[in-house]
Amino acid sequence: MDRRIFLKNVGIAGAAAGLSGLVPGIVNAKNYGARNDLLIKRQGKVVYHSCLRNCADRCLLKFYVQNGRMTYVEGAAEQPKTGSCPCVKGLTYVQYTYSPDRILHPMERVGVKGSGQWRRISWDEAYSKIATRFKKIIAEDGANAILPYSYSGNYGAIGMYAASERFWNKVNARELDRYVCAYSGTYGVFSALGTSDGPDPEDSIYSDLYISHGWNEAATNVHVLKYINKARDNNCKVIVINPIRTPLASQADLHIQLKPGTDVHFIAAAMKCMVDNNLHDMDFINRHTVDFDAVVEQLKTVSIEKSLQICQVSEEDLLKFIELYSTAKLAHWRLGYGIVRNYTGGRIARAACLLHAVGGHYAKIGNGLTYDNMQAWGGGNHDKIRAKHLRTDHDVEHTNITELAKALDPVNPTSYGKPSQLVKAMLFYNGNPAAMAPEAQKVLEYMQRDDLFVVGFDFNMHDSMDMCDIILPSSTQFETSDIIGSYGFYDVQVCEQVIEPLGESKPNLTFFSGLAKAMGYTDPEFDATSDELIRQFLETDSPFFEGITYDRLMKDKFVKVVDQRPYFGSAKYNTTSGKLEFKSQYMVDKGFHPVLDLGLVEDWMGEKERKLPFRMVSPALIQRMNCEFYNVKYIRNFPAYTVTIHPEDAKEQGIADNDQVRVYNHRGEVFLTAVLSSQVSRGVVLTVKNNLRRFNPNGSKTCTNIITTDRLADLGGCSAYHSTNVAIEKA
Repeated sequence: MDRRIFLKNVGIAGAAAGLSGLVPGIVNAKNYGARNDLLIKRQGKVVYHSCLRNCADRCLLKFYVQNGRMTYVEGAAEQPKTGSCPCVKGLTYVQYTYSPDRILHPMERVGVKGSGQWRRISWDEAYSKIATRFKKIIAEDGANAILPYSYSGNYGAIGMYAASERFWNKVNARELDRYVCAYSGTYGVFSALGTSDGPDPEDSIYSDLYISHGWNEAATNVHVLKYINKARDNNCKVIVINPIRTPLASQADLHIQLKPGTDVHFIAAAMKCMVDNNLHDMDFINRHTVDFDAVVEQLKTVSIEKSLQICQVSEEDLLKFIELYSTAKLAHWRLGYGIVRNYTGGRIARAACLLHAVGGHYAKIGNGLTYDNMQAWGGGNHDKIRAKHLRTDHDVEHTNITELAKALDPVNPTSYGKPSQLVKAMLFYNGNPAAMAPEAQKVLEYMQRDDLFVVGFDFNMHDSMDMCDIILPSSTQFETSDIIGSYGFYDVQVCEQVIEPLGESKPNLTFFSGLAKAMGYTDPEFDATSDELIRQFLETDSPFFEGITYDRLMKDKFVKVVDQRPYFGSAKYNTTSGKLEFKSQYMVDKGFHPVLDLGLVEDWMGEKERKLPFRMVSPALIQRMNCEFYNVKYIRNFPAYTVTIHPEDAKEQGIADNDQVRVYNHRGEVFLTAVLSSQVSRGVVLTVKNNLRRFNPNGSKTCTNIITTDRLADLGGCSAYHSTNVAIEKA
């Protein structure tokens, strides 16, 4: 349903219910606090707030506020990482906050699910209806039948976790495993290094080689580019390993454009080439690692020619890689989240760590491998702010967020391959399941079940809100205070409240605390304020947070955590052996080769999918963040409903540039606009992840995740979106 239809239905519902004057105020947000005579944009009170999107940059922002209205946003130049300018998305935060689609009042469905007919209700009515339904389900089916759904729409320590989890812990609701991203790689990196933490990316300025592997810096780490460019000013070389020609790949000294998911084969070929030609660093290997003999033995079975055939990389590119890599003295390997969303993701991450050890590229400033730096995020006191002690039932089921369609199945619900209890209620927030989850058509269909009570808490309308019984208006992150640590850089940062909540919207903490009281819970945890929770987050024994106090953070706005520098300089690793482990018992226990596992994505596919001609990858679009920013007209003008196909493949399919095409597999179909480009290799197509079906300009109301796989990756229960095969035809 688009905005025009939504507005029309709201009007119909309002008239039918006789609620004159109570039509939901979704079109009023633009006028909040507006006084044009005062709105000289860069004047007024300055408030510091950090971007809470799911991005490695975590920009520190400065908002200008006049008459209670934010009028301008810029980067906090005093933080070198952010500088004076956020990304293209961050620059739209004023329009984002005052978008005409803001939901400003609670609403209740008055027609059938999906009809878009609503009536305005009060918060007291909303709380009462939700609490009554939850209590009934708990009494009849148990709290395991209530499923929370959320992801990273709000990445604050309070907004993402503390506000809601203390409520779900008290309810003893089913646990949602939010393993969309990173986890397969985390386990893979752990198997070699004993940690997923690594050096500060700001130290890449000292590198003479930067390797971007499965990562698009321009999309979710754009501010790291200035550090790479600074290194390039000192003759640093750049290698990009990616099936897609990213913006950085276009400027790189070498782009290894391999077949998706075959990275271990390229790494095995490179490793064999180095060892056979005595280009490995035996001094580092002797001092920092164990079981190098196992590497040597396995490489005897590796054929470089066969490996290159599998990953579709030329010998010339391999030799160029070896030349750049083996002559570099300080090489920084940036391992991305794109590669790990494969059936082979964890094994790829592990292989990258091992090759970097063969090259001896750890333990010096400018060297190292950066994957998922959790020092500034994981170092906070999450247990305390999430009030885990409130949970009394630890035997509830776990549902993997990637398997949502399976969990909501009305006939044969499952979790992790086992029969599961039927879900009777779902409350979603910080996420849009109908756009984010694989098998999105099934998700939407199951959300329409009459016996499933659905509550949506968000600040604007989207595909999932259409299926709700009750819609609740959330505030944006800027209408409350919070705290955040970066997962890319080393910074802990403030999130000061910029403006008051618009309309009747509520911050996450206020909403869940109110719902807890409506349920009759009297625990003091539900009286906690944001300020108290920020202090609790900082009450941690983590050595990373040494010297970081509440007063210092509020004064300075950002503080860097403390960690070893150079990373692994002491040759101590958090592994069983205390060294970097070329051979892993963990991998053996998981059924994989202890050194390099050479399994293929196709090994995990069903026969029907294996026969489809194209591998589809669906990474982030630079101008979006998952399914966010579609409420900003300026951002919506950047196409998100395209499929990029190699010109030779397109010719064989009879497809021309800008043709409308049907991309499909056994899960469903999505209609997109064809873009012909060598940005992808033959046999690979590129789409956009998490696009909303309501904005598809061809009117098909289809989206990418209708056809993505919900099978999990090799390690950590992670998603494997990029292990999806499809066919394409002209629509």
